[in-house]
Amino acid sequence: MSDRPSLFQRGGQYHLYRPDYPENLFRWLGDQCFEHQWALDLGCGTGQACRSLEGHFQHVIGADLSLAQLRGAPASASHYLAARADALPFADGSFDLITVAQALHWFPLPMFFKEAERVLREDALLAIISYGLCQVEGLPDLIDDFHDRVLAPWWPAARWSVISGYRNVTLPWPEHKAPESLGIERHWHWRDLAAYLDTWSALAKARSFGKDPLRDFLPQLEQAWGEKTRKVRWPLRVRACRRPREY
Repeated sequence: MSDRPSLFQRGGQYHLYRPDYPENLFRWLGDQCFEHQWALDLGCGTGQACRSLEGHFQHVIGADLSLAQLRGAPASASHYLAARADALPFADGSFDLITVAQALHWFPLPMFFKEAERVLREDALLAIISYGLCQVEGLPDLIDDFHDRVLAPWWPAARWSVISGYRNVTLPWPEHKAPESLGIERHWHWRDLAAYLDTWSALAKARSFGKDPLRDFLPQLEQAWGEKTRKVRWPLRVRACRRPREY
């Protein structure tokens, strides 16, 4: 988990404006696991995925490099620590599940996969979770243009890997097919979407250079959106694989 832009120091507010993952995702993950003792969420941020995993595993640990993010995690049954994805402080064969939600692009590959192999139990699951660019009901191109054109100079190259669902990443073991019907939906006012956009790392990068593309975009967003709520949907993608048995 390499150093991230200053956005990720705003852990106390960050989790308020990120979309939560749907319960059916974690139900599916639990159904794929043979044991439900220990789950690890890497790149956990403020613990969104951790809190959802608590209903399916006896113990949940979240790990991230950002202390500010970890301090921003609301109190729950999960436990948190600062750790690198390629140097985890756990014994061999510790976990029944490792999840990486919207964070794989920060990890050193393939070293992370070797470390996951070490700390996963035999037949345990590794799940790479991501959501694509959101679509707003009635405004099909507005967010795409802001993301793809206006913010293009400020995104890291790895951003396009996230948007594609990490399809360019070769998993360490045969892929375990996930449901295609998963998605995240919210009904938002334009101000809610603006707060979500403000969590994007490209904006933190632009502001570090004295630019503020979101400030310039907000009048256009408000005018196009109006004062009503609109449905906002993110396509959810899961790439999962199972650590093989050793013979």
